[in-house]
Amino acid sequence: MKHVVIGTAGHIDHGKTELVRALTGINTDRFREEQERGITIDIGFAPLPLGEALTIGFVDVPGHERFVKNMLAGIWGIDLVLLVIAADESVMPQTREHFDICSLLQVKRGLIALTKCDLVDDEIAQLAAMECREFVKGSFLASAPILPVSARTGAGLDALRAALAAAAVEVEPGLPSQLLRLPVDRSFSMKGFGTVVTGTLVSGRIAEGEEVSIYPEGRRCRVRGLQVHGRSVREASAGRRTAVNLQGLEAAQVRRGDVLAQPEEIEPTSVIDVRVRVLPTSSRPLEEMDRVRFHQGTSELFARVRVHGDGAIPPGGEGWAQLRLERPACCLRGDRFVLRRYSPMTTFAGGVVIDTMPPRARRRARSAGTDRLAALEAADRAGAMRVFASEYPDGVPLATLARRAGTTPAEAVALAGAMTASGDLIMTGEGPGAVMIGLAAVQAFEERVVERLEAYHAGNPLRPGMPREELRARAFGQAPPEVVRLVMGRLEDRGRAAAEKDVARLAGHRVVLTGEEAERRGRLEEAYRATGLNPPTPDEAAAAAGLDSRRAAKLIHLLLSEGRLVKIRDGKIFHASALEDLKKRLWTLRNERRVIDIGAFKELTGTSRKNAIPLLEHLDASRVTRRVGSDREILPPPGG
Repeated sequence: MKHVVIGTAGHIDHGKTELVRALTGINTDRFREEQERGITIDIGFAPLPLGEALTIGFVDVPGHERFVKNMLAGIWGIDLVLLVIAADESVMPQTREHFDICSLLQVKRGLIALTKCDLVDDEIAQLAAMECREFVKGSFLASAPILPVSARTGAGLDALRAALAAAAVEVEPGLPSQLLRLPVDRSFSMKGFGTVVTGTLVSGRIAEGEEVSIYPEGRRCRVRGLQVHGRSVREASAGRRTAVNLQGLEAAQVRRGDVLAQPEEIEPTSVIDVRVRVLPTSSRPLEEMDRVRFHQGTSELFARVRVHGDGAIPPGGEGWAQLRLERPACCLRGDRFVLRRYSPMTTFAGGVVIDTMPPRARRRARSAGTDRLAALEAADRAGAMRVFASEYPDGVPLATLARRAGTTPAEAVALAGAMTASGDLIMTGEGPGAVMIGLAAVQAFEERVVERLEAYHAGNPLRPGMPREELRARAFGQAPPEVVRLVMGRLEDRGRAAAEKDVARLAGHRVVLTGEEAERRGRLEEAYRATGLNPPTPDEAAAAAGLDSRRAAKLIHLLLSEGRLVKIRDGKIFHASALEDLKKRLWTLRNERRVIDIGAFKELTGTSRKNAIPLLEHLDASRVTRRVGSDREILPPPGG
C-alpha cells in the first residue's frame, strides 16, 4: 500500500480542520481548548484510506499567526500541500506566510481547496478562484487544480478526494535505503504501553525490536511497537506517519524537535554552513549577527548569523551564511529550513543546509570558502564526501564522512569506489571502519617517516631501528592506525623501510660495529652471562665491563635487539642463555613433579626471592609455568 503525507496550509478560520474532518470523519483538534474556542492551536493528524492501494495521512496545522512555529513543525516532510483558501475572504496574511513557508521548504506539488463556497454566490466564488490563481502564479502551485468545496454541505468533496488520489500517484516513494530519521512532533505516555513518540518517517526504515537513539542527547532505547495510521505493524518505511512505542525511555525525556535515528548515525551540531534565500517581501536584509529563529524538521532553535561576503543578503537575494545555533541541531546536508525574525516573529527567509560540521578555519572566516560551498551544494553524495575527506589531512573514518554527507555507513561503503576512482583518494581498511585519506597526504607521511628514520639512525648508530610507537608519535601525530599501516606497507613494498618486531628502520640501515665497539659489546654481554639468574643492574654491568653508563646503555639496547639479552616485565635484564637453561631444568624437573613452590624454585635457581618472583611471572607469561595458588605448575615443552 502506498502512503502519502499531505499537510494543510492557510489562514485561520478558512476551514482547514473542518475540511479534514469532512474528508476523514476525524476531528484533529484533540485539545479541549481547541474544541471550546474553535481554533486550532497545535498540529493534528488523520488518515484517509482511498481504496486498497492508497492511504493519505493528513497533517492539519494551525492558521493563527501566533502558532506558526507549530505549523512549521507539522509541514516539514510532507509530500503534498493542500492550500486552503476561503471563498468569502480569499487570500489573507497567513495564506501568504504559509505559502511562503511551503515555497522555502521546496514542497514540490499540491492542490488548492476553495472552501466555504456555500457562503458565497457563484460570481464571488469565481472571483476568489481567479485571485487564487493569480496568487500562485509562477510558483510550484501554478498549475495546481483549484477545487471549490463546502465542508458543511459536502459539495465538492468527492472531486477533492479524486484530485488528492491523482496527485498522490505522482508522489515518489521515500527511499528505504537511506538512514532512519523520524523528527518527533509529539511525545506522550500511554497507559499499558509507556512512552510513545510520533512523527513523519522522512527516510529509512524502522522495525519492531530494534535499538534506536533519540538525538541530540543520543539516548538509546528499543522499539517496543509500531503503528502506521492507527494500525499495528512490524515495520514502517519512509513517507509514513508513524507512532513508535519506546522501551527504556520516559516521555519527558523526549520533546518536539528531537530526532529518532539509528545509534551513531547522526552527529548533532551547533554550527552549520547554509545557502539562504531572503523573501522579496522581507522588511529588511539578513545581516551579520542577526538573531533568528531556525526552523528545521520539527525543531525551533535560536541562532546567530554570520554572512559570508558583503555582510548582508538583501530582500529577494540569495547568499552564503553560517548559523551558530544556541542548542545542537540534528540536521543533515541537503535539509531545507525556514528562518523567522526573533521579533516580531515573521517568516522572512529559508534555504538549504550545505555542511553540518564546517572546518574550524571556516568558522572564523567571513568571506573565504564560498567556492567550496558552491561545490558542495552541486555535488552528489560521493562528491561531497570527497570534499569532506580533503579536509582531514590525517585521514578520516568512512563513518564520519557518512554522517557529514547525510547517508548511512553502508551507503558510504558502496560509494567508496566512485570516491577513489581518480586515484587521488585512498581507502584503507574495510567496511564503515575504513579510513579515507588523500594520496598527497599519504606521500607526505612517507617522506616524513623517511626523514624521522634518517635522523634517528644518525643519532643512534648502534640501535637497529626506531621504536614503532616513537615513530608513530613523531611522524604520524593523530593519524588513525589504518593510515600508519598503509604508509609503512607502501614504504616496505617499495624497499624504502622495514619493520621488525617493535622497531622500524630504513631498508638499508644496518648496525656496523668497529672492532673496538665489538670488543666492548662482548665484555658487556659476558658481564650478564657470568651472573646467570642473579643479573647485575645496568650500572653494575657497565662497571664490570669497564664502560661508562651512557655507552653501556647503547650496547645493552643493541644486545636486547639482537636477542642476546632479555628484559622481563619488572625491568630486570638476563642473558638469554640463562633463561633457556632455566626452562630446560624445569622441563627435566617435570618428569619428577608437576608443581613447584617458591622455596623449591629458589633452591633450583640459586637466586633470591627478589629475583625469583619476577622470573616466575616471566615464565608464566612465556607459558613455561602456570600459577596455581602460590605455587606453579610446570607446563610441558612445546611439542611435548
